[in-house]
Amino acid sequence: MAGKPPSAVDTRAQVDSDLGIEKREFRLLEWMADRGIFVFTTALVLVAALFIDGFASLANITDVFNRAAPIGIVAVGMTFVVISANYLDLSVVAQVATAAVVLIAVSNASSIPAAMALAFLIALAYGLVNGVAVGVFKANAVIVTLSTTFIGLGILRWLTGGSIYFGPPEGPIRSFGTTKIGPFPLSMIVLVLITIALSLVLTRTNFGFLVKSYGSNREATRLAGVNTAWVVVGAFILSALGAMLGGFVLAAFSNTAVSAMSTGFDFRALAAIIVGGTSVFGGKGSVMRTLLGVVFVSVLTNIMVLSGLGFGYQQMAIGALIVAAVSVDSLARKAAVT
Repeated sequence: MAGKPPSAVDTRAQVDSDLGIEKREFRLLEWMADRGIFVFTTALVLVAALFIDGFASLANITDVFNRAAPIGIVAVGMTFVVISANYLDLSVVAQVATAAVVLIAVSNASSIPAAMALAFLIALAYGLVNGVAVGVFKANAVIVTLSTTFIGLGILRWLTGGSIYFGPPEGPIRSFGTTKIGPFPLSMIVLVLITIALSLVLTRTNFGFLVKSYGSNREATRLAGVNTAWVVVGAFILSALGAMLGGFVLAAFSNTAVSAMSTGFDFRALAAIIVGGTSVFGGKGSVMRTLLGVVFVSVLTNIMVLSGLGFGYQQMAIGALIVAAVSVDSLARKAAVT
């Protein structure tokens, strides 16, 4: 005997049940993408403080923030490029190293103001070249910034011969790298101040609104009469200035500079950005949450170091973080559409 066919009421109930499950799944994915970083960072810090020997010591925490500051400053600047839906700025590797070498080498030969002025002009050049190529000529951002990375590092190594530059042992650069205000290293305070400033740019200025608008819908932003090319140029200039300041802080931390010192900064910064909830697809993100992403990645790296795990494990962990964060973001976007 054939089974009783489902009634319209039964079918409607099943559809409502399926929709309810999908809505719950979407809310969970949306929460993980937007708010999960707060819970995950807090949980990671608590677990590390309770179970990892030496983590909660003042010396270790100071070292964590000193090492996190350069990558953090790079990441909060690069956040604008990611929100504008241009994925990332790979050239920060060359920019950080160039700024560090220029700061120490030129200040040794001339003065710190001259070194900072030259580094600023170089950062501006990087931002303009990347921004014009991507924003005006519509070139692929990954290819452009990968190319400027190779060009920039090639020029730097040609000019320096791969030499290591040292600042004066008692000079102002070294003093900046070792100074604390209370228990807080000066580099950490600079990171927080730059994060606050760039957060205000993103949330309280017309430029910040246009970066988000362009990342969400390029064509609609263009049709609204916005010069979208210069929105992209502005995003890359902010990224370059962040890389410059990150290079300054990195040089001060070690009082040395060499062309190979910033290897891996691009993907570490990207990990912090997307773990912090900024969408790699553009249009959505927060500079403040990028800072939390920096803390999460830095604490995770420190835990692995204290546990005796080598650099290879750190690379695998950061790679897994990027894959997981991008997957959650992609699923959340897909669920929102359906």
